[in-house]
Amino acid sequence: MKKYFWNPTARHLKPSLAALGLALGSLVAGTAHASVLYFDFNRNAVPPDASIFLFGASGQTATVDNLAGFSQSVTLGANGFFNLAIPNAYQQSGTGTTNTGFRVVSPNPLAGYFVNRASFSTDMTYVQDATALGKNYVVASQGGGFGEGSQVMVHATADSTAVTFTPKGGAPINVTLNAGETYKYAGGNTDLTGSTVTASQAVAVFGGHECAQVPIGTAYCDTLTEQMIATDKLSKTYLLTASEGASKASTLSDLVRVIATADNTEVKVNGAVVATLNTGEVYEFSLGQNSGSTVDASAPVMVAQYLKGGEGANTDPALALVPGADTWLKSYRLATPSGSQAFVENYASLVIGTADLASLMLDGVSANTLGFTPIAGTAYSRGSVDLPLGLFDLSAAHPFLVMLGGGSNADSYFTFGGATFAPGISVPPPTSDVPEPATVALLSLGLLGVVATRRRRPGA
Repeated sequence: MKKYFWNPTARHLKPSLAALGLALGSLVAGTAHASVLYFDFNRNAVPPDASIFLFGASGQTATVDNLAGFSQSVTLGANGFFNLAIPNAYQQSGTGTTNTGFRVVSPNPLAGYFVNRASFSTDMTYVQDATALGKNYVVASQGGGFGEGSQVMVHATADSTAVTFTPKGGAPINVTLNAGETYKYAGGNTDLTGSTVTASQAVAVFGGHECAQVPIGTAYCDTLTEQMIATDKLSKTYLLTASEGASKASTLSDLVRVIATADNTEVKVNGAVVATLNTGEVYEFSLGQNSGSTVDASAPVMVAQYLKGGEGANTDPALALVPGADTWLKSYRLATPSGSQAFVENYASLVIGTADLASLMLDGVSANTLGFTPIAGTAYSRGSVDLPLGLFDLSAAHPFLVMLGGGSNADSYFTFGGATFAPGISVPPPTSDVPEPATVALLSLGLLGVVATRRRRPGA
């Protein structure tokens, strides 16, 4: 079997002081780094026009490949992005192990969205860099709906990865995957939200649905897809804002789900205790149009936000995860899908410090924040700004939340715009301007350990 995967956390360094100095200098200075992204193509009820939308620097190169024979090199255009069509032959159906998951590699920082696009059935996920992946996850999905229903995909990044997938309400399923292989699970009408994944090595996990109704029974369905956030990247505190889609949904609200990662997790919404959850249990509530909310928990939780169905109006179901308040960035460089994947409407739903509203900039110009409203009991406000097609920059004086959405004609997408653990081509906050001597010493010792134990993988 073709072996193309490499360890994204190292470059097979030779055990020399020169190599150590270069690696340490890169860590301290925060210089450019290679990007490795993974994505899987979940089944859509409507024949899709799917693509991986990549963005970064003009002229930047990347390769997109999988174990099933797909391999293509791309060069980002003068506009800084490239939209690569993904053939429908690589849709993953049913339950079992497949070799049709994708990897993207670039020698420089790169960001991307996987767009599962079809007429009246679309969703999009922000694709996290390999450095954000982990070994433990909880899953967000949806029950009911049509087709094969709820879906979970677990994509291995290293050979001999032992994976345990425990579907909500079911017995654990144990599989062993090699690099590039994906275990796909189709749950039918069962809502797989709260299912868990544990792995012996880092994996990429995606949750979704072939054609979901949100809420169940609402007229018309839509595909859902979102890359899950590893549990060690989740938070205890979240601030939320209703999407623009909430004002177009039949219920004039979004659906929010809080999913526990530990037993006896106390959950508060807007300061009031609403539930005590065990691992995988879920508390859900509606977030009304033009409103915001707070979620606080005694242990890390995952927060999923869903666009609800518009019953044929200008929105449809979509799924996004919300980054915790301690993982926000203060400068985002992102892109809206363009060219053949362009949407009529594109917006960023934001939560930002009320005192920072005047500092909010879109492409270097003060953003229009006149429609922003305070989130009760906090020092934050929420609102949205319209986005241009292609690359754009959003920045403020202090970190803030960016959720991306858009669509038209009963079509929609919703996802997050990056975080400290998955900044893409945005600028993450520095850990410190000048590392303390003790920090440098610890980094040196850690790198020496990496250098001493690094071995080239067979066939790499």
